[in-house]
Amino acid sequence: MTPTAPGTLDRLRESLTGDAGPAERIRPLFDHPVFAPRDCPSVEDYHHLNHERLRVLNDRLGGGRAALRSPERLFAVLGHAAVIDPSLFLRAMVHYEVCLNAALLLGDGNAELDRAVDRLDTLSTIGNVLITEVGRGGSHVSVRTRAEYDPSLPGFRITTPTPDDAKFMAPVGPDLTAHTGVVYARLHTAEGDHGVFPFLVDLHDGKEPAPGVEVTRLPHSTVSPLPHSLVSFHSAPVPLGRWLRDTAEISPQGSFEEPPTQSGDRLVRSLTVSSAASAAGATALAAVTRATAGLVHRYSRYRVTTSAISENTPVIDYKIQQESVYGALAEAYATTFLVHRALHRRAHGSTDAAPGGRTTWAPWTAVSRELSLAKVEATASAERVCAESRRRCGAHGTLTVNRIPVYEALSHIYNSAGGDNRLILLDTGRELVSTTDHSPPEAVPPGGRDAADARMWSYLFGEHERTLHARARSTLGDTIGTAGSLERWNEHLWLLLDLASAHARRLAFDAFAESLEELRGTEAHATLAPLFGLWALNGITDRAAEHLASGSLTPEEYTAMRDLRRSLLEEFDAEVLVDALDIPFEQIRAPLASPDYVRLLGTAGA
Repeated sequence: MTPTAPGTLDRLRESLTGDAGPAERIRPLFDHPVFAPRDCPSVEDYHHLNHERLRVLNDRLGGGRAALRSPERLFAVLGHAAVIDPSLFLRAMVHYEVCLNAALLLGDGNAELDRAVDRLDTLSTIGNVLITEVGRGGSHVSVRTRAEYDPSLPGFRITTPTPDDAKFMAPVGPDLTAHTGVVYARLHTAEGDHGVFPFLVDLHDGKEPAPGVEVTRLPHSTVSPLPHSLVSFHSAPVPLGRWLRDTAEISPQGSFEEPPTQSGDRLVRSLTVSSAASAAGATALAAVTRATAGLVHRYSRYRVTTSAISENTPVIDYKIQQESVYGALAEAYATTFLVHRALHRRAHGSTDAAPGGRTTWAPWTAVSRELSLAKVEATASAERVCAESRRRCGAHGTLTVNRIPVYEALSHIYNSAGGDNRLILLDTGRELVSTTDHSPPEAVPPGGRDAADARMWSYLFGEHERTLHARARSTLGDTIGTAGSLERWNEHLWLLLDLASAHARRLAFDAFAESLEELRGTEAHATLAPLFGLWALNGITDRAAEHLASGSLTPEEYTAMRDLRRSLLEEFDAEVLVDALDIPFEQIRAPLASPDYVRLLGTAGA
């Protein structure tokens, strides 16, 4: 490869994040001994380490309020935290983006609430979210936990009606730490049920549960190694000031009031902070995808192999290894471009909620279709990259000290965390078909139908979405805009999933293509173009059966694209592409990322 032109790395970094040097400002926050990888002798020791890491990070951020005043910086910090310790990310994301964020956005700033926020700000108490109920699916749209208005307090008494309605998975622990939670419950007054609202509730003071609160620790999970619990409420008293009331009021006489325009989408408004949670989750998943791509690349360079046809050959010299390693790099860039575009649009107030805020299976799409879909796509990408990279690193890839398994675990968690991905796809598919504000792009193949023409790739991504959209409209007919029945919808759910997935892939293609186009005329463009080609051709050939069946691709064109995809492997400047990802290898300390990995592996547990 020829030497890299000055500025190429900065241009690539800026294209990924909108800023050439965010890592230089974020990385020092984690230069502290508490963030160093270590083995913990017990699960409880690990929980305490996780809390200590959050405490140090909160101090370095200047407290929770200060962190939330710079949303873009906080997302970058959370992404970096996910690379250092995914469990730290999960704790911090809920504490800042959900619990504290909800208190500030939906609360009215009264003195009672301000005191609670002060404790969250200084991490005197850890923030949690309690919405999912253990005994049934779809509990987000059918919350049964009750908050009964009690004028004698004045305030509310929160009750769990049955054991099936206990709140599920909140990590209320470790011991000796106080916990507060945003609890979602149906508000009842003497006038009736007024919908689901969040309440900021003290759960535990570090010694014992708060009055009326019952906490039951769940069995330990190696996938999500936090102290997850079941939480039940037995007429737990909550002051009136802890009601995150948004636009609603309760008069001294106990009369509930809320503007009709707000009450109609009460659940969606109560869950407004879920858009920040989706954004943070997508950011973290993109970050661990980048880290995994960098780790597998370094290992493939340093790992030598011997066979009957070659001796002491770096495994990266094998094209089948290149296909996996460069494919991981391509996924990392594509996911980062997609997430960055969604975050940029969020910062400028242009991310799209589903029209009308309708929820069918879950509320997340109604809050923000773009951000929830970015989370879904980032999850799928992270799972693919982590699984393939783990396999390509052999037994080394299975060791947690080499980080890939813990990143893969985070991707597994995010199939459900921040909203179930399958339900998000179902709601997205229905909205894409039922609304008039969405039409797939016109799909016209370029003249010549050259397999190497990016316009041909664009046509195939768009044509796949357009075909599924037309089929769904034709098949579902009048059912689209109605609740319908399970019998009616059940036969067509696959079609909604396929449509939403095709839409997400097309958005990812557009984000990659736009980012590449912005670099036109620079060496950064020449460096990135083969990666874009590999990613696009992987996406097309992965769905060759659909394209061949619909006639959008001929067998000869498929063969040409498959051969082109393999020829692109010879055009990569992988060193530059990995360097541009700004992976904090020195903080991750994964032995397999070093040429001295044998010695480091032997001392990693010391």
